[in-house]
Amino acid sequence: MRVKSRRVWTPAETERDYIRNAITAAAPRTRSILWSFARWLEHDRGLVLGTIVVRIQSVRRFVEAACTSRRTSGALALRALTARYVEDFFIKYVRVSGPVARRSMQSAMRLLLKFAASRRWVDDGLAAAVPSLRRYRLAGLPRALPETELHRLLEAMGTKVTSARDQAIVWLLACYGVRRGQVSALRLEDVDWSARTILFRAHKRGKSIQHQLLPAVAKALVRYLRSERSPSGDREFVFVRKRPPHFRMSPAAVTLTVQRCMRQAELTPRSPQALRHSFASRLLRVGQSLKTIADLLGHRSFGAVAIYAKVDRPRLLEAAVEWPEVRS
Repeated sequence: MRVKSRRVWTPAETERDYIRNAITAAAPRTRSILWSFARWLEHDRGLVLGTIVVRIQSVRRFVEAACTSRRTSGALALRALTARYVEDFFIKYVRVSGPVARRSMQSAMRLLLKFAASRRWVDDGLAAAVPSLRRYRLAGLPRALPETELHRLLEAMGTKVTSARDQAIVWLLACYGVRRGQVSALRLEDVDWSARTILFRAHKRGKSIQHQLLPAVAKALVRYLRSERSPSGDREFVFVRKRPPHFRMSPAAVTLTVQRCMRQAELTPRSPQALRHSFASRLLRVGQSLKTIADLLGHRSFGAVAIYAKVDRPRLLEAAVEWPEVRS
């Protein structure tokens, strides 16, 4: 009797599973195109697997609509595309979709049409038929968690309901303003107990940043490592799955953890990004410069934190000039 070998789980393999599931869920007539498109995104465009997942999920709807309207499948459906059809589909889509979904569909459609052009199925300029979305830089405001809600969340972390792992994750996000991917990628060797420092590695083209290990964070990490973390877990990463196999937690799992903790604190579930915004806004209120905030957040570009200047009303008032009196 042959024993079936068990495939080793890795973060990359999980993302490939997401791609595979997204394509399998599509209409049969579209799958060959989506598989070819996914391979092109990875090998020709150099996109990371997480981005490919999002692009496939977005463009799948467009490919299915093209195949249905042309009553054909595969490359034949793409060959029959016209600029008018591309424009009409996108306009109809944005009317019923939110801003994030619109931008994702726009990028996915343009990439698909560039892929089709590389195969000589459509003209090189067809990607330009996807309408542009008007976006104003720094038009919004950072959606930070209010201080009262942040305090309620941290107080809830001290209850017996919250696991040691969840408590440690929330404390890391709240105290250091790191990204969920940096928490997921935190390694055991990144915590220097003798020097009382913690290192967060570069993420999203940013830079690595080293912080002092705060007492509250250290206490939460020690409690988790001693009482909850499975001894058979991944020997490299700090946070691992609770159920076997005990491999590294994914960034998506970090998000679900934060949202679960917010529900326990009777708050509206938010993403870990809200804690990152809270960290930056808190630094701004105590007088830290935008350059310092950019460094602490791991940004290489000063412009990446320029949006936080919009919430610093006292400094904005100082920059305002008196309007000359209008004389008749």
